[in-house]
Amino acid sequence: MNFKAKSAVFTSAIALSMMLAACGSDDNSSNVERDEGSSSSVTESSSSVEESSSSEAPELPKGMRAATLEDLEKNMTLGEMFGTQIYLASGAKQGVFSIWIPDTAWIAVRSDFENGVIEYGKSNGSFMGITSKVSDEMQKFFEKSGKLQFVVKDEKKLQVSINDGDYIDVEKANVPISSNWISDGTQLQGVKLSCKNGDTKQVYSFYKGRYIVEETVKEESSWSAGYYDIERSHLLMLPVFFDQAVYSLVSAQVSTDFDLNMDTGESYKCEKSSIKYKDVDKEALAGEWIAPEKGLDWTLTLKKSGDYSVVAKKGANTEELKSGIWDVYGDMLVLKNSSCLHPSECASAVKGSIEGFDAKKGFTFNHDDGDTPAVPMTWTVPQYE
Repeated sequence: MNFKAKSAVFTSAIALSMMLAACGSDDNSSNVERDEGSSSSVTESSSSVEESSSSEAPELPKGMRAATLEDLEKNMTLGEMFGTQIYLASGAKQGVFSIWIPDTAWIAVRSDFENGVIEYGKSNGSFMGITSKVSDEMQKFFEKSGKLQFVVKDEKKLQVSINDGDYIDVEKANVPISSNWISDGTQLQGVKLSCKNGDTKQVYSFYKGRYIVEETVKEESSWSAGYYDIERSHLLMLPVFFDQAVYSLVSAQVSTDFDLNMDTGESYKCEKSSIKYKDVDKEALAGEWIAPEKGLDWTLTLKKSGDYSVVAKKGANTEELKSGIWDVYGDMLVLKNSSCLHPSECASAVKGSIEGFDAKKGFTFNHDDGDTPAVPMTWTVPQYE
């Protein structure tokens, strides 16, 4: 999103993170940070915000099994690191986990918790912290990347191994809550927040563990979409899809009046309303769809793996080809392009509502892709001889 840093120190930190984000990326879109206001004492690391990969089933000692989401508490201890106690939050268990040094530094990651593993690093998460020695150590830990392996021993005790170290007991942590702040992420599900701070307007749409935010700064508009949860009373938003430069993590507190206080210092006055939508079945939407339009034969392929492509042919000639990743948030189909036949004219990301979906017939995709040739909006099931 198009925020501007207001301190020279913070601007320098963001510039460095932007360079780190661009390194090694094969995306046409730049994986860089979004400035959510400024604070010279707050730093963020970069994230390539690619989808996290599934973990292979590890070989576990006898008497242990891989933990499941049901085995996790909302807040847990991870033992001592960096000379202080470390905590893990699982929130609503909808894909976001976070590691905390309370009020000092935190790591947020996206993970499906397959085989009881949470991988962390720039590929699927981000770091935020107040400048201090212990925060610097945690940032190095994050940037090196690694994994947490959770197991249940003898069907009784939850344990964790950090980066293949010894298994240690995981205990439930009691985290105080305040009547001033929302502490349960499910309270945002189905909620729309229309927020404003000066010339900046933001509209957040929250689905089950996923969000889309549209922003306008004066005459400039942008959007992003990704994973969210509220953990330790902080709203954590990790973008996956975005049409302009974005921060790899937005961290804020949501008041019980649904106003937003960004952890970087900005405050937004918000109006709450409800989203009216019908969930589209992602499994049913996955497949191949066609659209003959203006002399071109279009094919949209949405793979169950999360990869997608759209191709337009005129006879044997390919006139357009885009590919990347896709997902469904409620009734919204979101696409992120990683390869384009015409890179200079290719949107980095596309979103739009799905209407009239029928797995045996087709659907309408009301998208915002303004590229040429224009991607069709009406898609049908292929017919075969």
